[in-house]
Amino acid sequence: MTNPPEPTPIPLLAHKGIPAALVVLYWGVLQLLGGLKGDQLLIGGVIIALSYSGALARKIRNFLLPVLLTAIVYDSKRFIANQIRARIRVEEPYLFDQKFFGITTERGILTPNEWWQLHTHPLLDVICGVYYLAFIAAFVLLSAYFLFYRKLTQATHMMWSFFWVNVIGYSTYFWYPAAPPWYVSIYGLGPAILGTKPSAAGALRFDQLFNVTIFERMYSKGADVFGAIPSLHCAYPAIAVYWTFRLKRGRTFAMIYWIGMCFSAVYLNHHYIIDAIWGSAYAFIGSYAVERYVARKQPSPEPVLHASLS
Repeated sequence: MTNPPEPTPIPLLAHKGIPAALVVLYWGVLQLLGGLKGDQLLIGGVIIALSYSGALARKIRNFLLPVLLTAIVYDSKRFIANQIRARIRVEEPYLFDQKFFGITTERGILTPNEWWQLHTHPLLDVICGVYYLAFIAAFVLLSAYFLFYRKLTQATHMMWSFFWVNVIGYSTYFWYPAAPPWYVSIYGLGPAILGTKPSAAGALRFDQLFNVTIFERMYSKGADVFGAIPSLHCAYPAIAVYWTFRLKRGRTFAMIYWIGMCFSAVYLNHHYIIDAIWGSAYAFIGSYAVERYVARKQPSPEPVLHASLS
């Protein structure tokens, strides 16, 4: 039985003491900022554990590193969002969806989000809740399948696409911050109210059906309410669509994953359709950029010299 291929090496982490030193530095900075919490301790602990538990663990660390770095970048937004954020858009995404995707009813023209909040169903609550619970896990498991089972090293490029699409998406939250549809349902289209607490919105119906607090607890840890555009929930399966078509495997699964996630984002009142389109566009563009970058970095094959026949 052959060993799984090793993901792209991380030169900075090749020296034994570097991973632990970086994690301790990360914890120290958070402590100085007054923001060190259990989640950050867990992320750092995972990096340290995987870095010093043998060759296979280091392969898993290199594979998961884009996700772990994404979590660190996401968490860091809470320290700078209010200082550098542009004017928050509350009306624009709502009016865009109302104009281009609006549904005419006796109540007037509703956005798809508003229409679905009037037509909820327990079965849809369960299906969409499962999609939202699995939005990262499904992506990571698909990438792991490609790398560790199918032995396709392009899975590491898929994972780094995930990281860079997240970075671009988080930057958009600063120059085009936008309120989610649930915010408009509660507070209307007036000026944005800073300090608004995150909400699980329609995902709370899943909690209520099963008498749990999964989504309530998950969204209570949210770093930024005004980060609806782009929808990264929809971006992740779109990255999967891009790479499954490139790898010619898992395309049906990826398409179902993507379409279901886009529907869930709207049905659960977390995102407008424009958010899903924007996030998917970032996914395709970001994945293409990573693929082109990797192609340029790879050495060209040696020319083959053919003997001439006399």
